[in-house]
Amino acid sequence: MTGRTHLAVGAATAMLAAGPAVGLTGLAVAAAGGAAGAVLPDLDVRDTAHPWRERLTRAGAAALLVGALVFDVANGASFAREAMARGVGMLALGAVGFVALACAARLSAHRSFSHSLLALVGFAAATYLVCPPLAPSVALGFATHLALDALTYRGLRLFWPLGHSFSARLCKTGGVADACCLVAALLTCALVGWLALS
Repeated sequence: MTGRTHLAVGAATAMLAAGPAVGLTGLAVAAAGGAAGAVLPDLDVRDTAHPWRERLTRAGAAALLVGALVFDVANGASFAREAMARGVGMLALGAVGFVALACAARLSAHRSFSHSLLALVGFAAATYLVCPPLAPSVALGFATHLALDALTYRGLRLFWPLGHSFSARLCKTGGVADACCLVAALLTCALVGWLALS
């Protein structure tokens, strides 16, 4: 699937899991975490036919994270306070773990380590050390990326370092199913946001 579809589906899934009852701040944090988690597996993408699309997807996830942080601070900073309550040691450990995992993902072959359950658990754990409320959304976003990529013709090594590749071979990246997932995710985000405002 394309990066924009991964980002939208990750955000929508995390928003659905959080539910409109958490309010706009909770939904903003959930969407940001889901979007960030959904783009993390593609850190291994280096040579792409559309590099600007990858950069835009990553920039979009970063913008959602910054926006959620600003929105949180403007509404009492409950998530920021919870992250700071972890202490400097936990924050540093989580940050170092996150950077190490990101470097490993960047250096891995496409759809190998960074598209594995091991990477999912690692990134979720590192996020938990930094900001516990964000970890479930990051894990959900990451899981949606793996699920969507498993539907395509090109497999992924879900149980890396084992060599077996998984693929349902149901659709192709950039095809009709990809576009349908993107539209459904955007509509879901809008609906959940509207319900939170109601």
